[in-house]
Amino acid sequence: MVENKEGLILAAAASSFSMYGYKGTTMDKVAALAGIGKGTIYTAFKNKEALFDAVLQQIITEMEQVFYTNILPERTVSENLHSALYHLLSFRRDHQVMMKLAYEVRMFGSDHSKRAMDKIEDAIIDCLKRQLEQAESQGKLQMRKSEVTAFLLYKQYMALVFDYEEKYGPLEKEEIARILEDHFLYSLIHNKKR
Repeated sequence: MVENKEGLILAAAASSFSMYGYKGTTMDKVAALAGIGKGTIYTAFKNKEALFDAVLQQIITEMEQVFYTNILPERTVSENLHSALYHLLSFRRDHQVMMKLAYEVRMFGSDHSKRAMDKIEDAIIDCLKRQLEQAESQGKLQMRKSEVTAFLLYKQYMALVFDYEEKYGPLEKEEIARILEDHFLYSLIHNKKR
């Protein structure tokens, strides 16, 4: 029963955060969406920040699942990384809470929303780092620092998908994969001298 109540609260909170953002969400709004009393929320979550952190952790867990379900052993490192990043960014683009957070960061510079987006970015970079380290341990690529490489890969991908699109128009999925391969991954995979 407690798990069901907590799940109900989390679903209502996610809905509220996606509609009103972090700043506009109140415990009263979450309680109304969940169809419960506000006091019930406080039995499971200390405050709005704790509730938001729980929703954020759910999102990060979902993102990790999206990332790892797109890593297939029969694919090359490049294909896996592109597929995982592409699906992650599609998830990010379509997820209502994440869209609202990005909007709050852009429009208001909200510290809480910025920290949340940073946590999401850190989780993505960590997934990339682990995948790059696994590929390196299998002799499929070479790099100096996995964290730096993961960070650069993520930022380059984001720039191609969002920044380039904003300025010049969208690139096709296959074109992004080719650019990523030619300008970034090729040197990791084919440069054996270190």
